[in-house]
Amino acid sequence: MRTSASRPMFLFGVNPVGESASSIWTHNTKLHINEIEPMGTGGGGGTAGGTTGTTGQANTRQVANQSRQVTAMQTQQKVRTNEEILTRIIAQHNQLQQLIAQEGRTRDSSAAALRGWLETCLGAELTKLNGNICRIAVQPSRMATPDQVDGNLFSNGLTVERNRRNGQTSLRYRQAVATTPADSRPAKLAKYRTVGSAWEEWMHVIGGNKPAKNFIADDIRACKSTYSRRKPLWTLMATLVNAQKAPAWVISKIEEHYKGSVLNITAAIKQDTIMGSLHEDLCIVRAQ
Repeated sequence: MRTSASRPMFLFGVNPVGESASSIWTHNTKLHINEIEPMGTGGGGGTAGGTTGTTGQANTRQVANQSRQVTAMQTQQKVRTNEEILTRIIAQHNQLQQLIAQEGRTRDSSAAALRGWLETCLGAELTKLNGNICRIAVQPSRMATPDQVDGNLFSNGLTVERNRRNGQTSLRYRQAVATTPADSRPAKLAKYRTVGSAWEEWMHVIGGNKPAKNFIADDIRACKSTYSRRKPLWTLMATLVNAQKAPAWVISKIEEHYKGSVLNITAAIKQDTIMGSLHEDLCIVRAQ
């Protein structure tokens, strides 16, 4: 324990702590303020401590700088890695877009080639089929000439009325000329929904049945009601075809001027025929 005589004198010759028994705790030991040696005393310990503190601070700053450099290098490496990944993704995306575009061009080219092949092959077949249908449709119905009627007059048991108009002779048939043997097919009338089917039933064959134009009296009596209902339509169509009108044209004109089912069309034609109000396209202008 130092005495007051050995205490160093502070600036201005006064110890600011005074002579009181003040104390502090350091390193778990209670020391009086008088026991603390002033800086610069004690055999150079203060200078060594200052140097050691300065060296520690320098080492700390160096370690911090190295840590920051390592962190920056790691960050730059991550950035470069992310940029490389992004570059690869963009390249793969562009390659995929090119493949999709190439596939689309290939598909369009294949579709165009298939369309051209269909137009070439099917177009030729449809043209041939259309030509066959038109050739069949424009063929006029066959009817006996006056010379043939006169030659077969007695053999077929037909009666012919001769009307002289302006020196010309016209023939009116009371019964269709039968130049072939009797038709043995069943005389039945089919069910249909179009005007074209009505013409087929009258002129040709539907379901293997006898054409309606070849019906004899017994056949008509067997289906008198249906036959009489359809007769006005058959008569109009046969009249126009005999006047060198194509069956297809006749069918289209009837469907153009009359709407509804075949039964309603036939009833309307019958009424217009009685009233004389048929459309001019469906009328035959006779020479006076």
